[in-house]
Amino acid sequence: MALEPQVSMAEAETTLDDASKKFQEAAALALFNWGNVHMCSARKAMDGGRDPPLEEGGPPGAAIATATEAETVTKKLDEAKTRYEAALAVKPDFHDATIALAQRRYERARFLCAAAGLSGAGGPSKGNKDSDAAEAEFSGACADFDAVLNALPEEPPKPEPKEKKEGEAPAEEEEAQPSMKAQVQVMWGNTLFEQSQMRARLGKEWRNLLDTAVAKFKGAGCAEADIEQALKVHRGVRAEK
Repeated sequence: MALEPQVSMAEAETTLDDASKKFQEAAALALFNWGNVHMCSARKAMDGGRDPPLEEGGPPGAAIATATEAETVTKKLDEAKTRYEAALAVKPDFHDATIALAQRRYERARFLCAAAGLSGAGGPSKGNKDSDAAEAEFSGACADFDAVLNALPEEPPKPEPKEKKEGEAPAEEEEAQPSMKAQVQVMWGNTLFEQSQMRARLGKEWRNLLDTAVAKFKGAGCAEADIEQALKVHRGVRAEK
C-alpha cells in the first residue's frame, strides 16, 4: 500500500493501523468460514441430511446423529476445531469463533451419544466410555456458552416503533433477527436439552437440566408453542406418561 508523500506521519500511522485491523478481521473470518465448511461436512456425515423423527425424541430443527461414519466425523470435527482456534489466534476477541468452538463440542457430544447407542429409539441403556465422554462434552459446551455469553458486549436497546400518523398506511414490519446473546442462549438450551435426553436414557437425573434448558429458551425469546412442542418429544417427559 503506497502512501502519498504529503501524508503526515500521524495520518500514515492511523491509515496503517486501520488497514491492519481490516486485514486481521478478514483473515479471522476466512479461517472461521473454513472451520464452518468442516462442521457442515461433519453434520452431514452424522445426520445424512435427515429430518428429525419426533418419535425418537428429536427436538424440532435438530437431527438425530448416527455413528456410521465415525472416522470422517472425527476428522472433520478436529479440522473445524483447528480452524476456529486459528481464527482466535489471529483475533482473540472474535466471538463467532468462540461460539463455534462451543457448538462443536455440542456436535461432538451428539456424535458420542450415537456411538454409545443412545440416539435412536430404545429403552433404558447402560453407560460406557462413549456416554461418559458425551457427558463431559455436553458439560464442557455449557461452560463455554456461559463464558462467551458473559464476554459478549452489551447490545444497544431496540428502537421504539414509530407512531403511525392518522391516515397513514401501516408500514411493513421487518422480522426482528435474534441477537447474538439470544442465539447463544438457544444453543445453550439445545445442549442442555440433549444432555437431559441422554441422562433420561441412562436412568440418571435429568429434570433439572431440562428445566434450565427451558429457561434458556424463554430467555432467548423462543415462542412458547415451540418450547411446548419440544417438551412433548423429550425422551424423559414421554417416558413419564
